[in-house]
Amino acid sequence: MFGGRRTRKGSIWTEVLIAGAALLAGLAVSQAFAVEPPTSRKMARQIDVMEKIMDQVLVDSPNFLVSGRGTTRGLFVKNYGVIFTFSASLVDKGSNWSFDFGEGFKVYNEEGKRVIVLDGDDVVQDYMVGDEDEEDDEGRDDRKGRSRRDRGDRVQERLYGRGKAEIVDVFLDYGDTVTTLADGEWLAIVAFLRDSSYFSEARISRLALKAKAADLRAFAAEKISEEEMVKRIVEEEY
Repeated sequence: MFGGRRTRKGSIWTEVLIAGAALLAGLAVSQAFAVEPPTSRKMARQIDVMEKIMDQVLVDSPNFLVSGRGTTRGLFVKNYGVIFTFSASLVDKGSNWSFDFGEGFKVYNEEGKRVIVLDGDDVVQDYMVGDEDEEDDEGRDDRKGRSRRDRGDRVQERLYGRGKAEIVDVFLDYGDTVTTLADGEWLAIVAFLRDSSYFSEARISRLALKAKAADLRAFAAEKISEEEMVKRIVEEEY
């Protein structure tokens, strides 16, 4: 999607993502991850500011869908840097999605059909826009279904690519906000991806982008170009 992209499995990101997941779930994080309180009140304030910036970006995003403000969480990892985590879906969830509102009230989409379940018994089914005329021919229905899914996958792939570009813009515009990081430490943004058929089919549930504090400062001081800065942002997803 952008220069310098690298996709790997394993590595330190496995531990980092576990630490972030534990934080999001409100669980105790093992000392093996060296997660500690910010080194100073200044760092704590800067992490708080960056959380709010990320929240605003996500709430305003035409690509990512989040539950609301307060979805971003930041943590300091000793000898590593600062990691910001959030959970998100895409504004277009694809051909198959579902919401459970509790008490037997569910709404889900299955192959272009919107289905509403009330009290676990009553089922109301209708067709999404473009499916008003039901086809009797099974072959034509299958072709329409495949075409719809392919179209939906392309839409979601574009949304995901644009969403990643939004995160890259956060690095470019606000990456030097956490001034208390040492030059050799990382600023990382980790997304936990969910509730979209594209993620399921592509087998992607984690997106991690990171950049060295020294590079972010060099870019802010106009010592390196935007193109060069983008190349130095490392991407991993799996």
